[in-house]
Amino acid sequence: MVVAVRRNVAGLVVVFVGAAIVQLAISNTYLRYVKPGMRWMLLAAGVILILLAVADVLADTRRKPAQQHDDGQHDDGQHDHEPHTGDDDGHGHHGLPRAAWLLLIPVFALLVVDPPALGADAAQRQSPVAAKPVAPKNQSWLADSAQSDKPVPLAVRDYAIWAVWEKDSMKGRNFQLTGFVTPGKNGSWYVSRIGLTCCVADGTAFMVEARGDQPAPAKNQWVTVTGEWAEPTKRQDGDVAAITITEVRQVTPPTNQYE
Repeated sequence: MVVAVRRNVAGLVVVFVGAAIVQLAISNTYLRYVKPGMRWMLLAAGVILILLAVADVLADTRRKPAQQHDDGQHDDGQHDHEPHTGDDDGHGHHGLPRAAWLLLIPVFALLVVDPPALGADAAQRQSPVAAKPVAPKNQSWLADSAQSDKPVPLAVRDYAIWAVWEKDSMKGRNFQLTGFVTPGKNGSWYVSRIGLTCCVADGTAFMVEARGDQPAPAKNQWVTVTGEWAEPTKRQDGDVAAITITEVRQVTPPTNQYE
């Protein structure tokens, strides 16, 4: 009986874990952790965990009557009268270790708590210098596009790279960037986004220095800025992309806050 209870509770824990994963994928909360393309993987993983746990519990339930029948045939009417020491042994009910119940705490936390995405605090711990791309000329779509006064919507990640490594293509152009505000030193501030390769564990901050007479919005405030390419800021560890801002508009955070 002890083993059966342990098995059922373990199956229940696995069901909760699977349900939490499915809930994250359905509610778009998974975007706080991984890239959008991994949604179907999470759904599949959650469903598989639930099905496996349920199948295991059902299989164990079917085995118990057969085991009890076999035990009855070998009983011969004799019973041991050894002192009862209890099944708990200080580990929880029916021999289940109390620590096992702690596994449910992060599961319930995932279901109840809506964690914030990485923001200015994470960006401030990284350098605003964007790494050089492998092949800038071959990857830039700006090289062959016509000059225009209309602002070009561009990801902060792309602007942070091309503004430094594709100067000839960026000069004289107006751009529109959307990101969160990261305060800098001496009153400066950056338009920032966190880029993911796979998940938040490898999140990289991409930052564009905001120039001009526009006052700095509050830390972590999401903004859409419009402005013209500016000469990058020189630093000992490299150049930092910059934009001369002509307009700052506060916006609500997008569903997917990563790039």
